[in-house]
Amino acid sequence: MVVSPSIGQEQNTAALAGDRFSIDGQEFHLANIIAPSEYALGARSAPYFEGAKQRLAQLLAGAALEIVDVAAKTRWGGRVVIARRVDDKQSLQHLLISAGAARVAPQTDDHTTIDELLALENEARRSRRGLWSRQFYKIHNAQSAETAIGAYNLIEGTVLRAVRARGRFYLNFGDDYKTDFTASAPSRAYQRWKKNDFDIALFEGATLRIRGFVNRINGPSIDLKHRKQIELI
Repeated sequence: MVVSPSIGQEQNTAALAGDRFSIDGQEFHLANIIAPSEYALGARSAPYFEGAKQRLAQLLAGAALEIVDVAAKTRWGGRVVIARRVDDKQSLQHLLISAGAARVAPQTDDHTTIDELLALENEARRSRRGLWSRQFYKIHNAQSAETAIGAYNLIEGTVLRAVRARGRFYLNFGDDYKTDFTASAPSRAYQRWKKNDFDIALFEGATLRIRGFVNRINGPSIDLKHRKQIELI
């Protein structure tokens, strides 16, 4: 654990994005959240990039932080952390999600905290705060998820089939897996979740919200790496 002195007085601190900041050249990535990217659209930043960055800068100004590493460093040497303000004990993650400056991107094993963030995200979305006021961040329908490809998105729909094939477990949201939205997890993850009373095979016929980076693998597809990427709605 590292506790920084008051930011803006003794250290050179800068918000780099809504989920990333630096102290004296060392980068810190806030775990379990994702903010609009500076590089999401090639030469242009994603909508609300500057708004999210400014919100983090406001939270950092004059603050002393308790910083806890919660995952391995990124490939570029950035530290993945939970950061709390010393004065009020609130985490930057909670404050950013509540302000609509970021979305939840489950990463750690602290499911209680992730559930808190999801609840705050739902509230921010209902109130259309921050990025949630932008159409770019709408929740996509599974039946028209093509527009979600190429970015981190939330997709809602009803699971038509839950099947295992070729070492993965698939949640299919349409009749044709070659074109329709699919979410899938490695069999080892499926088995681990099942042992902890989270059996995605039981989600056939359920309406779910899935979050993650949407790739084109046949149709739109999300790779499930964390059970909290799945919400029953």
